[in-house]
Amino acid sequence: MTDAARQRERAYLDLLHFGLVWVRDLAYEGQVELCLIEADHLHNIPSLVGETNEHRHVYYIVEERGLYLNRLRELGATERLQQSSTFYSGPWRVLARAAGVKLSECGLSPKTKRKSRQQMRRSLRAK
Repeated sequence: MTDAARQRERAYLDLLHFGLVWVRDLAYEGQVELCLIEADHLHNIPSLVGETNEHRHVYYIVEERGLYLNRLRELGATERLQQSSTFYSGPWRVLARAAGVKLSECGLSPKTKRKSRQQMRRSLRAK
């Protein structure tokens, strides 16, 4: 395994570690909507550890990361956005570098924006 691949895997494991601690804390605090957003963000990460398809790594850092941040913005979770920027920024920088993209370029495509709106509508209807 190359050094870059080890760094990428460590970044995914760091995301899982921080994220699972937050899911636990959010659940304990009764913040169900934030817990759902965080769990949705994390659920594909285990399948990326050891993944050889580079497109999946690019998709995570550009699209899935963007969807996660957009959902937090739509919810008005500014404190959570700040925490994400602090704790996830290191792993995200490693993943962006490995994917060959700049984090500033990682925005939401029209497809991701539609997906975010659809998921939020389903979530609201379920309440």
